[in-house]
Amino acid sequence: MTLHISKDTPTVIENGIYRFALVNYPHISASERSRLQAFVAYEELHGRQTEVLCDDEKILIVINQILAPSGFSEEDLPVAENAFVYHGTGLNAARKILSGGKLLSAARVYGKTGAELAYEKRNSPWNDPADYFEYIMFCWGDNMTGDYVVLSENFPAEEDLQKGNYNPGIRFYFRYEDMLKHPGHAFDGYHPIKIKDEINLPDYLHACVVPQQYQVRLDGYILPELAPRVTYLSQHGLGLTEWNQKVVEFISR
Repeated sequence: MTLHISKDTPTVIENGIYRFALVNYPHISASERSRLQAFVAYEELHGRQTEVLCDDEKILIVINQILAPSGFSEEDLPVAENAFVYHGTGLNAARKILSGGKLLSAARVYGKTGAELAYEKRNSPWNDPADYFEYIMFCWGDNMTGDYVVLSENFPAEEDLQKGNYNPGIRFYFRYEDMLKHPGHAFDGYHPIKIKDEINLPDYLHACVVPQQYQVRLDGYILPELAPRVTYLSQHGLGLTEWNQKVVEFISR
């Protein structure tokens, strides 16, 4: 993997490159330092070397000093950005999750190895490494990344996003502190946290937030013990930013 330190590009992992944008370029915050160290440690754990690139030679020297040796420890984790993390899915996936009582990695869902799925998805915009398919990914509870991932296969026009003419993802919310106690948790320096293989929902799920338009097609698929944690919210006429704010306000209560 390549770690590319930059100023203006969005922070994203795609095609074997982690484009890492410093918020206060060229200065590196304690949080950014921890994420960089976590990324290199995760890559080492999975047998990959990290090449570090930066247009500024001085920053490159500092980064290499931070990462050699990679001293990441969970004790060095920065303060959480939010009390919650969530995983977003579409309707069909949510039906299987809520009827089965488990949130599964892609490898578990499809009954394939991470290597097989990585090969099948090699032409996707992200081209993730094999081990990524063995984990359940999360974003922070107030972040819209989960919806963007769900919408990515048939992304709506900007005007539709603003007027509410789209179907956002179904969000499975978990307390971050509970995820830290899960035996399969890991940090890759990009996602807030991710979980290996599976999560048993009765043990960990805080809430499942579902856009109201899915209710009729979802109600019959929910296990009784999970039903009290499922909430339907109207998304009618709400742009993606407004919808995100509504969900975050509900979860915060």
